[in-house]
Amino acid sequence: MSSYATPPTPLCRRIYVIRHGETLYGGQSEGALPGADLTEEGYRQIEALAELLADVEIDSIYASPLGRAQATARTIASRNRAEMTTVEELREIVPGNVIGKEIAEIFAAVHGFFASPDTHWDTPYLGGETYRALRARVWPFFESLRRRKDWRRVAVVAHGGVNNAVIGHVLGVEGPRLANVEQDFGCLNIVDFLGEQPVLRLLNFTAYDPVKSRLEIPSMEVLKGLLESGFGLSLGGAEGG
Repeated sequence: MSSYATPPTPLCRRIYVIRHGETLYGGQSEGALPGADLTEEGYRQIEALAELLADVEIDSIYASPLGRAQATARTIASRNRAEMTTVEELREIVPGNVIGKEIAEIFAAVHGFFASPDTHWDTPYLGGETYRALRARVWPFFESLRRRKDWRRVAVVAHGGVNNAVIGHVLGVEGPRLANVEQDFGCLNIVDFLGEQPVLRLLNFTAYDPVKSRLEIPSMEVLKGLLESGFGLSLGGAEGG
């Protein structure tokens, strides 16, 4: 009987791409809707994920400098003991000047940017950064990881827009629209480099609700509810531009 040698499995290098936990989007100026910390629910979301990652050998955790991402990364690092590094390029898409604008007005504009069928790669985000510019800013960091050979598994803690840019690139979405992927608060995505090729292994997994039984509305509607309850607002249908 002939025997066949099993071909060697290519070395898989894995990036855990994580969105920060739920935040009330209140705090110091960190964007159109700043979030300096997580809500109690946000910490529960990330602690559920941290439990899953506690025994995973992660070489490093890279995080956006924004407070909500830092709080998320610290929570994971406290269980995993991986070293945490802040990466400026991972901050969320940058808006224009929103000083003096009311939260309801800002949210309507944010909602309009991400929900409108007219949004394309060169639409400025609230008069600021475009999605094309966001991807051009974010992807070189992931490309630098690909070129390095000194890691096996790392975690990247960022934001919905940043993650959309990364996942869209991996899926080959080259515009003119944003990738149609959801990023729930505290979600986990997995991007594997099999050799030099990035492959999406897992998308929008939520450790706190694995089968999404309580996650049946878009994350933008979740955010709407948070702002209404947290700030006593009435945002209506959030029909923004």
